[in-house]
Amino acid sequence: MRQNLHTYIKKLSFVGIITSVFFFFSCEEKKKTEVYQRYNGPLMATENLNVMYSDSGRTTVRLTTARQLKFQNEDEVYPKAVYVTFFDKNGVEYSSLRGDSGRYVKSEGLYKVMGNVFFFNRLKQQSLSTDLLNWSPIRKKVYTDLKFTIKTPLEELHGVGMDADQDFTHYTMRKAKGSFAVDSLNAKNDAAVDTTSN
Repeated sequence: MRQNLHTYIKKLSFVGIITSVFFFFSCEEKKKTEVYQRYNGPLMATENLNVMYSDSGRTTVRLTTARQLKFQNEDEVYPKAVYVTFFDKNGVEYSSLRGDSGRYVKSEGLYKVMGNVFFFNRLKQQSLSTDLLNWSPIRKKVYTDLKFTIKTPLEELHGVGMDADQDFTHYTMRKAKGSFAVDSLNAKNDAAVDTTSN
């Protein structure tokens, strides 16, 4: 009887050890197969964003939007309409830019205004329409590689690819067509056209 009990305890111990080993390896295997995914969503959301750029103590640019999403890499997404207003040295608004949405790419220091983009220079009464406009506050330039339309009191121009000062006073078109109000134009259709005016 004692020998049977001893044998039973040995068998029970052996089964316990085997179960423990199996359980240990099962847990280890589970740990290996679990994939930890890094969270790539926004870290912060801001409502009614109002950002001011200044130079020598005076406001030069104001960016406003109803919602901002900020990410770990410091990029920003603006899922609602974006408005950018440019001011002259006297604080008077002279150019404005709007788009359906936008984003800020931190690594490039570049804002991208997207969807039904409309840029208007009140002083010169000229407008730009396109689907995507890039704005660099550092270089004080705007540009697009897409189709665009520029309207002035005397011209309506269409083309693909355009570069301009951020206040949209001077611009260069890469591929353009339309009626040009200039005395002479020594450029081919595919060449860049400088429309700087005084």
